[in-house]
Amino acid sequence: MTALLTHDEAALRDAAQWAVEQAAKRGARARASVRHEGIAKTAVRDGEIEMAERSGSQSLGLTVFHNGRRGSASTAGFDRAAIDRVVEEAMLIAAHVQRDPDADLPPADRLAFAGPAPLLYGDSPRSAQAMLEAARALDRITAEIAASDSRLRAGESVALATEGLWALATSDGFCRTALRSNDARWTVMLAQDDGGSISDFCQSQERRIEALIAPETLARDAAARARRALGARAVGSRRCAVLFDPRTAATLIDIVAGALNGASQYRRMSFLPDPVGRCVAAAHLDLREDPFEPLGLASGGFDSEGIAGSSRAILRSGVAEGLFLSSFSGRKLGMASTGNADGYYNLALTSTAESGDWAAMLRMLGSGLVVTHFQGGKTDPASGNWTQAVRGFWVEDGEIVHAVTDVTLAGTVPAMLAAIRKVGRDVARIGAIRTGSILIDDMQLGGRA
Repeated sequence: MTALLTHDEAALRDAAQWAVEQAAKRGARARASVRHEGIAKTAVRDGEIEMAERSGSQSLGLTVFHNGRRGSASTAGFDRAAIDRVVEEAMLIAAHVQRDPDADLPPADRLAFAGPAPLLYGDSPRSAQAMLEAARALDRITAEIAASDSRLRAGESVALATEGLWALATSDGFCRTALRSNDARWTVMLAQDDGGSISDFCQSQERRIEALIAPETLARDAAARARRALGARAVGSRRCAVLFDPRTAATLIDIVAGALNGASQYRRMSFLPDPVGRCVAAAHLDLREDPFEPLGLASGGFDSEGIAGSSRAILRSGVAEGLFLSSFSGRKLGMASTGNADGYYNLALTSTAESGDWAAMLRMLGSGLVVTHFQGGKTDPASGNWTQAVRGFWVEDGEIVHAVTDVTLAGTVPAMLAAIRKVGRDVARIGAIRTGSILIDDMQLGGRA
């Protein structure tokens, strides 16, 4: 038994298979997904415990397919009576929806009955006491850093651990389970001077505690980010080069992945329509997907339909080679599922163009804007029109001159992709995405009149 879970694999497997069997008795094909999660979280500020909790959740979701109709229902109970009720509810819903020939289980020969099962669980200490000790240790370090600089004050320090177990069963005899873990630490630092105050944070997330960024590094980086943001001011409106740090660069990649999602494509709500085979980004860019990275934050042996993904190129030399398809969206497009019913797996952006570390990227920027935070904006999914209020730094001759706030960037995502000049070697993993900083040649900056 793990530190945070109270159910075992056999219990979840039994619940999923029972749900599918009961649906079959009513003449339906079905898919059942059963999840159980345990969480331990502690937050400490100024030596005092602000929050300490241990919680758990469980759910069983069932989708039935009957006479060309689909119905879904869920329950938090794993007992036979609760499952029988959710089967009846799903059948009732299916009886009242419109027929859709594309709403069906995937072909049985596409299911990952066997195949690679990447390691998703790291055996690490995750008790409530372990989280308390970790949060207190991080809080002590931030307090020591703040004591050395009168402009700084330590904010909240958090330790979080999650363990999850998942079972998936279908009418075609598929039944597999996956055990996952997730560990996270983050801390907030506040900086203040005569011009005002600002806060910033640093975080680390991995599947095992041993791989997390050291608490000393987290605290030091959070303090540095907050300190550098002091004295921020607006700059005049202009066109200029823009460097997105890895944290904001990952958001741009997520936007591109959304445009390549099957639902966006078949609904014709993508700024990259019919992209496969077309050049949609600068020719030096590659974007790869890997579902099988051991302990990857977005790894998995199969999706929520039971179909395996594949290690593949999404962009190769700027040309789109792949979409993110479920069975449903694939049928709508006349294509096969890519095993992405739950979205993309681990993505990595790379470039064949010469680049360098963060200092080198600043030199390549020369004069322009560094973006470290998005503060609100939107992307039109159909046109790709992109607007964001941002903050960051103004750079002259490769050196940071001052912090910047109260400015807006605008452009279109297709034009931004074409204008990417460099991808830095300062690679960071932000959730499911690995990327370095991204340098774009020319964008419209809206600032002081």
